[in-house]
Amino acid sequence: MLRSPRAAAVGRFVGSALSLLVLGVALLVDLGIGALGHQGTGVSLYLSAAAAAVVAFPAAGVRLPPAVLAWAACAVALVSLACSAGLRMASGGGSGLDQASDIYTLFEPTALVVLLHVTARRGSPVGTAVALPLLMTAVVLRPLVIEVDEGSSVVALILTLVASGALASGLTGRLVFVSRRQREEKIRLEQRLAFARDLHDFVAHYISGIVVQAQGARAVAARKPQAVGDALELIETTGAEALTAMRKMVGALREDTVPDTRAPGTDAVRALVADCRLPGARVGLTETGPADSLPADAAHLVERVVMEALTNIRKHARDYTTAQVHLDVSRRRVTARITDDGHHRPSDGTGYGLRGLREVTDAAGGTLTAGPGPEAGWQVALELPLPLRQVLR
Repeated sequence: MLRSPRAAAVGRFVGSALSLLVLGVALLVDLGIGALGHQGTGVSLYLSAAAAAVVAFPAAGVRLPPAVLAWAACAVALVSLACSAGLRMASGGGSGLDQASDIYTLFEPTALVVLLHVTARRGSPVGTAVALPLLMTAVVLRPLVIEVDEGSSVVALILTLVASGALASGLTGRLVFVSRRQREEKIRLEQRLAFARDLHDFVAHYISGIVVQAQGARAVAARKPQAVGDALELIETTGAEALTAMRKMVGALREDTVPDTRAPGTDAVRALVADCRLPGARVGLTETGPADSLPADAAHLVERVVMEALTNIRKHARDYTTAQVHLDVSRRRVTARITDDGHHRPSDGTGYGLRGLREVTDAAGGTLTAGPGPEAGWQVALELPLPLRQVLR
């Protein structure tokens, strides 16, 4: 499940607050124990700590641009490495400074670890590839620049483990973000495909009816002028229904979550057949089995298939006198067959309507076929298992 924008914002705020708190505590500890003011190391330690502070505090508190973040982290790592090299040269191989513990500070490694995590999570690809090795090296080598002994090796090992954990968590967060973005893109694509199917199934159904009715009105205008008024009234009604369907689709797109208000049963299919107007033909519906108990998602798909089949009859069939919708519902399966007795122009069955409905039907675990009828005309057949494999839109 995708996180809501509010949950994501709260998560970012909590993470930033914790990072800033840790950085602040580490800085106060160093200032309190005087770790940055030791004679012979203070200048280098102050310089590297200041460079880390300049980038670490903004990076932890605000979302810097990815490229700025990554290359700034590179600069901080280079400053830290340069200071480590300066400390090494000042020590003269271990004689210039008293103890390796003289340069053990808390703030700078903490800031470098925070930068390592944030850069791994949000830095630009090229800058991150350069910054991560530099930051890891700067964190691990600092305790070893004066003298390699048991104490400095333990400190270096601890810093290595901490830095590795920060790196792993940052990269994991980056991968999760990429995966979430890909999933959101997939959902948006599925929504666009669903909208395209609805646009074809519903709007094209009404528009094709308006075209056929207008053609019929023009044909009878010369012979029966009194019939034109009835035809225009029917065109007006169909146009109003098309506008209503369009408003529902646009309203669904404007809402973040649209409740499923479809009722079970086949009332929508009955209304669709009753309102269908095929010039010179009769449209019938036969039902077998408990059609009123058909689940809502299955009934919705049956309605869309019936709508598409009747639309294709209106657009492509010639010399038809009847169109029949057969609906057979059982406890485990629903079958819908839409047939007519007309002559159809050759078609490969790859129109947008049938193609989209086949995709939805296949996802639900059913089959949808279209082709010549067993005796004459054309037949569209839908078979669906109950319950469906997934909830359909």
